[in-house]
Amino acid sequence: MKKLSRRDFLRASAIGSLSAALTHTPWAGLAQDAVTLRLMAWGNPTEFEARQATLQLFHDSTEGINIDFIHTPSDYMTKLLTQIAGGDYPDVIFLGNGDIEPFVARGQLLPLDDFIAGDNFDTSDISQQNLKLYNVDGIQYGFPVDAPNQQLFYNKTLFDEAGVDTPSPDWEDDSWNWEAFLDTAKAVTDKDNGIWGWQVKTGFRAWWIWVTANGGEFFNEAGTECVLNSPEAVEALQFLADLIHVHEVAPPLDVASELGSAELFQSGVTAMETWWPAIGRMRTNIADKFEWNVAPHPGGKAGKTTAGGGTGHTISAFTEHPEESWEFLKFLISTQCVSVWTDIMGIVPPLTSVAESDVFLKPGEPPADILVFTKGNDYLRPDPRHAQFTQARSIAQSQLERLWIGGVSAQEVADDIVAEVNRLL
Repeated sequence: MKKLSRRDFLRASAIGSLSAALTHTPWAGLAQDAVTLRLMAWGNPTEFEARQATLQLFHDSTEGINIDFIHTPSDYMTKLLTQIAGGDYPDVIFLGNGDIEPFVARGQLLPLDDFIAGDNFDTSDISQQNLKLYNVDGIQYGFPVDAPNQQLFYNKTLFDEAGVDTPSPDWEDDSWNWEAFLDTAKAVTDKDNGIWGWQVKTGFRAWWIWVTANGGEFFNEAGTECVLNSPEAVEALQFLADLIHVHEVAPPLDVASELGSAELFQSGVTAMETWWPAIGRMRTNIADKFEWNVAPHPGGKAGKTTAGGGTGHTISAFTEHPEESWEFLKFLISTQCVSVWTDIMGIVPPLTSVAESDVFLKPGEPPADILVFTKGNDYLRPDPRHAQFTQARSIAQSQLERLWIGGVSAQEVADDIVAEVNRLL
């Protein structure tokens, strides 16, 4: 019997404990003598389809490197950190931009600068605003998969039926503010017919966009304190909660869950929602059920902002195959790969050349105002940059559940978040 190495043992132990949650997708018929890299990433069904297509493209165009795709569709960060805690590091790791700094602080990501310089690798076509999200202290640790920003999706058919003006796609139109948004949400809400004006999404970026638009911050400039209980942040969080419990233009969380919260907009139940640019998903799921479009998020006291910044691919600092991982990373940011990913996903591509092409723009297909996304990059407020952000975000998300359910004020919840996060800091 072959003796297991420590790496093999740790991998078997960690993966065994997560086997019910993780799906390994090796490619059939791959070369037996090739190096096998393990890629860990999440993904909804559309993302999974895009991932499969691009991995097949890599397999068809590359010799000597196989990819074992560890698909982790839910509780991704918990499962990734559990696996890493067991000493089992995937070679290539899919991360949100806000998680880059915590991973770098723990020494878990491989710097790419020497690879970039050694190959004279040209990064000029990559969106510079998104590229810098994977740079810490002047060192590059990853490349973006997309250049998304959260925007407002709206059901134009419902607006037309209610006789309500649609929001302007002009980023400089100051009339599209919180007051105008609330008036619009009230006007298109028709609870007798099961139509809600809005849905309060509870994910981080879906509420962060409101906080930043009102001038709020998560940490102080020095990064020594959480300041989510500032008047600006509290006002934004209370405004969201009031959409559910005071103005009743958004369904309570339990009602949204019963209706299928992830699909309310696509089902025609909500007239407006915050969404990342899941354009391909919307085109497929909505089809010809109704007409839809996009607009900038309404401006708060600090004007219009957008959250997001997307995700990226990084290399584990502990990979046994750094050169092969680098070759794979170069492929993932190539025009060929990004074009396929964009075509299937309908995301905002990280390459300027693809963003300006019909692969992204798809003339004649919704949304009519797709340039809202590319112009939105200038208004991006990405995830906070802090070594403790991953844990701080988890604390905030947990505490905010009380606000969304109702019965407590935003000030009370924000004070509790600040106290708990500051103990962490």
